Amino acid sequence: MNLKTDIMPNALILKENYEKLIKVGKALTAEKDYNKLLELILNETRKIAKADGGTLYIIDDGKLYHKIMQNETLKIFLGGGGEPINFKPLELVETHIAPYTAIHKKPVNIPDVYHTELFDFTGPKEFDKSVGYITKSMLVVPLINRDDDVIGVVQLINAVENNELVPFSHDIEEIVMTLSSQAGIALENMQYVDEIRTLFDSFVAVLVTAIDERTPYNANHSRNVAIFTERFARAVNDYKEGPYGDFIFDEAHIRTLVMAAWLHDIGKITVPESVMNKPTRLSTDIEFVENRIKLIKALVDQRYYKTLANCERTETEKQSAKALWVLEKEFIEEATALIIKANEPSTFMDAKMQSEIVKIYEYRFEAVEESLLNQREFEFLMIQKGTLTDGEREIMENHVVTTEKMLSKIKFPKDLNEVPYWAINHHEMLDGTGYSRGLKEAEIPMEVRILTIIDIYDALTATDRPYKKGMPADKAFFILGKMVEEGKIDGDLLYIFEHSEAWHFKN
Repeated sequence: MNLKTDIMPNALILKENYEKLIKVGKALTAEKDYNKLLELILNETRKIAKADGGTLYIIDDGKLYHKIMQNETLKIFLGGGGEPINFKPLELVETHIAPYTAIHKKPVNIPDVYHTELFDFTGPKEFDKSVGYITKSMLVVPLINRDDDVIGVVQLINAVENNELVPFSHDIEEIVMTLSSQAGIALENMQYVDEIRTLFDSFVAVLVTAIDERTPYNANHSRNVAIFTERFARAVNDYKEGPYGDFIFDEAHIRTLVMAAWLHDIGKITVPESVMNKPTRLSTDIEFVENRIKLIKALVDQRYYKTLANCERTETEKQSAKALWVLEKEFIEEATALIIKANEPSTFMDAKMQSEIVKIYEYRFEAVEESLLNQREFEFLMIQKGTLTDGEREIMENHVVTTEKMLSKIKFPKDLNEVPYWAINHHEMLDGTGYSRGLKEAEIPMEVRILTIIDIYDALTATDRPYKKGMPADKAFFILGKMVEEGKIDGDLLYIFEHSEAWHFKN
């Protein structure tokens, strides 16, 4: 026996494996995608151990869930970025090898599953029989985090040496355990980051939902815009023609865009509810108008009946009083109907309607100090379209400025840096007529154009707006098409949105 020649090859192999271990450790630390990280852990563990197959399990709710399954001989590659795994999760019972490893936090190395009574291998044996495979050696190691909690298990099958199935050596077991420790920490870091992201996303969703629900007329808007935005981005990925045919949104990009969608109206928290919830032109002032009309009607009646009861009045005076009484009563009835109509947001106040409101405002009753409308009510009813005055509309539009101020105070992580710019500019138009900056086409990125289209579409089709009824999708797209013709929104993106399934779903 030549001790030197026997030891040197083994030493070189160990050195090579540990060099691989260092390289894999760096790769695990650098990977940012959860599914890719899981695949990387199993791929590299199999390579180092020269295993024909393997399964990576993750512990959740006290069970082991299959996340990645691979087998070179059978050409099986499931989970992660491949086909989904539909197997039932494993209960944590000691009779099965993977759960046993999770329970006891230690590796298990089985040279031959057909020659051991340590565990119940009925499942692997039945699988072998069904596909003509032979499961021989098995090495199962736990994935342990910094708190010494098992977060997963890696199960390797069939070590291969010179095309022969062999047991996993003790040296390989040590190296795989070292790799599993690195993998456990990398996975924990990924899960920790993911938990923080989930917490942040949930906080944003709760905050925005609370803001939206300040008004019953806008309760689902931000949620709808966020849902539409994600679906729109994926529709862009599927569309292979036109100027956006080569554009691909990756998951990080989609998340950033959806975050901007959630936050695009956060500034509305400062908009008074009297403006936000204004359902009609007069809003609650209609009660004052109705009471004043009743009072004036009573005063007109009182004046007339006093004249009739006055014995000193001549018949001619009484007839004149009656004529005036009839005239004013008719005027009140006609004016009341006109005020009710003008108060509705669906009524477009053209020049003729506005002139009628002017007559009502200027009309003075005999021996009655008040008119049917005061200055404030008159101005409300003269609003040509919608329910807001110019001053109220300015308050509403100022939510964009407030959104910018609020988002500038948030320290967004690097991957969400674009959120404020995309969110605050969703009212900008390509022709420069939008607000609040008056940006033009070259200054408006694709992401903002997407948010603009979705924001308008949801506003047009919303069924909970106080000033209008929700319109059907075809009419909304007709209006959006007109906006394309006017150079206000992106026609190529509108085409993708309209011809995709993105707008079919609404929560």
